[in-house]
Amino acid sequence: MKQVSAKPRVALVTCEKFADLYPDDLLLVSALEEIGVSAVPAVWSRADIDWTSFDALVMRSPWDYFERVVEFRSWLDARIASSVLMCNAREILDWNFDKSYLQDLARKGVELVPTICIARQEKADIAALARARGWNDIVVKPTIGGGGYRTYRFPLDELPRYSGEIEQTLADRGVLVQPFLPEILNGELSLLFFDGVYSHAALKRPKAGDYRVQFQYGGTNENVEVGEDLVAQARACIVHAPALPVYARVDGVVKDGKFLLMELEVFEPLMFLSRHPEAPGRFARAVRDRLPK
Repeated sequence: MKQVSAKPRVALVTCEKFADLYPDDLLLVSALEEIGVSAVPAVWSRADIDWTSFDALVMRSPWDYFERVVEFRSWLDARIASSVLMCNAREILDWNFDKSYLQDLARKGVELVPTICIARQEKADIAALARARGWNDIVVKPTIGGGGYRTYRFPLDELPRYSGEIEQTLADRGVLVQPFLPEILNGELSLLFFDGVYSHAALKRPKAGDYRVQFQYGGTNENVEVGEDLVAQARACIVHAPALPVYARVDGVVKDGKFLLMELEVFEPLMFLSRHPEAPGRFARAVRDRLPK
């Protein structure tokens, strides 16, 4: 049962590794407290948590979900079936859980990094599919994943070296095949939005000799100013989500002056709150405004 409290209480959903939250999200805790909302970390895999006792669940850092897909999906489905408010909304989380949502965005006219989606257990000749599109240097990654998990970049003639790993991935989820874009070496843009309103941007750079921008692989990030044209292109990706996201991170690269979406992160993205002094407050207000009145 929901606890009677003098102020709303939200759970910031996380994992065992970040049981006390990833440091960036501690800024959100403080910002929520300042506007009268109590926020506590809650590890999704703990069996002793009464999730209905919260006014809302805010997905933050359940960053082991892609290693425990069946277990996590069961947990998520149970939350979706319950009456608890979820941020982002349950229809957004369900849609964004598997990166095959990119096909949906492409059908709606969103400009993507060219992408082939291969479904779970589907047999596909990746080399032939890539060659038919003129791709010689490719990236293969799972449709359910994050943080560079099971992601491989290689020239096509090295595909046999990775075939076993790709088959293992296809056993329980799909894969995406994309051409490697050298623009990524100059950095991947992340544009951050709260309630559809642009907040700030970060440029994520891989370390020398790598292509992965995640901090686990030595990637770094920095503040960056982006023009209104890029903001508009990024916002166009958000409007095609099943509902207006409380929070959204639009990741992509600029090629020939055009923003190409890599991923629309509305599931559990790091929001780079420390990169802008007003970002934690913007996030907090967006959460508060979704709470029951």
